[in-house]
Amino acid sequence: MITYTWRTTLADNEVKDVESLLEEAVEYDAEAGFSTATPTTAGRGEVRHLLVSIAPPGERGSVALDRLPDVPVVAYLRLDVRGEVADVQLVVRPEFRSHGIATLLAELLDEQPTGWSSVEGVRRLRAWAHGAHPAAERMARRFGARVDHALFKTLRFIGGSRPFAGDDVGAAVEPAPDGPAEMVEGHLAGIAPGEREVLARGRTRLATPAGSVLVGVDEKDPARQPACIALDPAGVPAGDVRALLTTALLRVQADGARVAQMYVDALSEAFVGASRGLGFQHDQSDVLYLRPL
Repeated sequence: MITYTWRTTLADNEVKDVESLLEEAVEYDAEAGFSTATPTTAGRGEVRHLLVSIAPPGERGSVALDRLPDVPVVAYLRLDVRGEVADVQLVVRPEFRSHGIATLLAELLDEQPTGWSSVEGVRRLRAWAHGAHPAAERMARRFGARVDHALFKTLRFIGGSRPFAGDDVGAAVEPAPDGPAEMVEGHLAGIAPGEREVLARGRTRLATPAGSVLVGVDEKDPARQPACIALDPAGVPAGDVRALLTTALLRVQADGARVAQMYVDALSEAFVGASRGLGFQHDQSDVLYLRPL
């Protein structure tokens, strides 16, 4: 029913086909914040592209599939290979989801000599599922992947009729033109464009002797768009995490924000505890899966 083709580089028409798929998926997944892919971005290692095609309507073995459009690419997989580890990004065109395309592709890649075994040296696959996609959870169970890490996207409503109050510890204000650093390797590569826009607002650093936090609000509409708070708890004493976050909330509230968004490292007890204590609410989980081959 489906076939796949590996590419080390994409031809211009293939880039166009993949970008069309991704644009459709981004629009469809905007509210859920599911993962996307980055076909034209440089990788950390050797990048390979997998283009997945399906038989023409009338030859797909399913009435439901035969009703779907005749398109050149129904799924796209990006593989970033570094030694024994490869980072995977996979996006299925929205119309073709819930028809077993991803599951069948995974089976073929396991079974066929042109699948994973054709990628020399790879022993483990890493894949982020942004928004804890239910299909990703099912695929992980079926193919023996385990959760290796997770980040919580959290929200804190502030200002207006529910102002946040706390003690400002005082901080030096510095520009942070590079924006937030990646908290866990690979997390930002496939993040949804809407989430990337929020993170891009974090261009101001509030620095204290204990550590620093990046903050920023939307310049045009700070009350309607989420503000960014970005803290990497590494190296910050556990007792100082809450104070840093309090200062960050007071700053974005003063700048007009009515909601702040922050990613929390699920493995950091101090970070999770401080964020909950300050009223940050869980919105979604981004999960990193690791699968041995």
